[in-house]
Amino acid sequence: MLRTFIPEALETRLQEGIQHAQKLGAAGAEAFVSVSRSRKAKVQNGELEDLSVSKRGGIGVRVLREGPKGLKVGSATSTDLSRPDFKNLFAQAWELSELGDEDAWIRQAEPEGQDDLPSRFDPRGAALSAAARIARAHSLETAARNASPKVAAVRGATWTDGEGASLLLTQRGVRAFDVASSCSASIELAVAEGADRQASWHWDMGRHPDSFDLEAIGAEAARKGEQKLNPKALQSGRYPVVLHPEVAVELFGLIAGMLSAESVLKQRSLFAGKKGELIASPLLTLIDDGRLPNALGSEPWDGEGLSTRRNVLVEDGVLKTYLHTLKTAAEMGEAATGSASRGLGGNPGVTLFNLFPKAGATSAAELLRMAGNGVLITELMGLHTVDPVSGDLSVGASGIRVRDGLLCEAVDKITFAGNLRDFLTRIVALGGDLRWYGSSAGLSILLEEMALGGS
Repeated sequence: MLRTFIPEALETRLQEGIQHAQKLGAAGAEAFVSVSRSRKAKVQNGELEDLSVSKRGGIGVRVLREGPKGLKVGSATSTDLSRPDFKNLFAQAWELSELGDEDAWIRQAEPEGQDDLPSRFDPRGAALSAAARIARAHSLETAARNASPKVAAVRGATWTDGEGASLLLTQRGVRAFDVASSCSASIELAVAEGADRQASWHWDMGRHPDSFDLEAIGAEAARKGEQKLNPKALQSGRYPVVLHPEVAVELFGLIAGMLSAESVLKQRSLFAGKKGELIASPLLTLIDDGRLPNALGSEPWDGEGLSTRRNVLVEDGVLKTYLHTLKTAAEMGEAATGSASRGLGGNPGVTLFNLFPKAGATSAAELLRMAGNGVLITELMGLHTVDPVSGDLSVGASGIRVRDGLLCEAVDKITFAGNLRDFLTRIVALGGDLRWYGSSAGLSILLEEMALGGS
């Protein structure tokens, strides 16, 4: 399947370019090619709004030049995959490397591992006709309208499917490729009751068209909208808090982002210098696993050609590792984590593959009963404003009031003002309702009383 996207002749020309860079004097040379295509159908209130096909492709090369104190890097990119050869592109990167700063910590991977993961490619999405994609978008809208008479408008019901491939080649013999497919469906709508009108949306995705339920997506979007109607004011005070799995996904993603070793080295992380320390409730174990069978984020190799692996970021509340590129691992004297991402230009950065917490054993209903008279938070707004160094935050929220363990009226215009540590250290119980949202998973979380600002 790789050859459908990246022909053998293209790979041969890239290998010739790597050899040319070495003849120019390069200490290292790398080529990364990425190609993808996608198809979309979008309807709005029963009318077709968009039907499109897109293709993307490009090549990025990186050349390493030896200096007295380390390696210098030069990069060049091209979107022309039909070039008769790529020697000029490597020559351009070689010239640019002269202008780079020397770095004693730059490293390259040695060839390792194999692609022993289940196939990430399924041909069923590409086989759909344009009419079938449109029908799926219409079905999504119909499902939402059938689920609730309060659906007043559908701002967009969208079906998308696509596939892509990537290939990394280096002078060390690394040849890391990946081919994957995906399908997704999303709906954004408005619900109304009396004078109140609320917006809502939901989505799901998988490897092939039958890996998720369109009716369930539409029904969930309508349900989420209904739960937001006619919100009441929440009196400021201290409340037990239950976090919805979608909120947990956002928080875990924010935390994992702060575990990038690059951020730690720059002292731009709340968790700098905290390795081996208790940073969260002992109930929390957080994992990123690039080799999780059949998961959407699984890949055989990272962006530098290292085999992906299972990285336990937080175990029983203790920070176990930062996420590394080869460069940051060398600089910090730590083990590589196979966590590098790769783009067409620049140097590798850190990425996540399949991020998830270890599930608890408590049902979501039991967590609400344990909360007693509290608040279920279904949305947090403004997490991007969290100070990555101090963890200080002041974010908005909305949700549902919990009374005697039961969901009651909607509440909004809530304010959390405090520190990210509050979300980590105040965990009382974790739900057993682990849910995947693409390549990240969340679950319901019960927090001990927290200060909530209302009116």
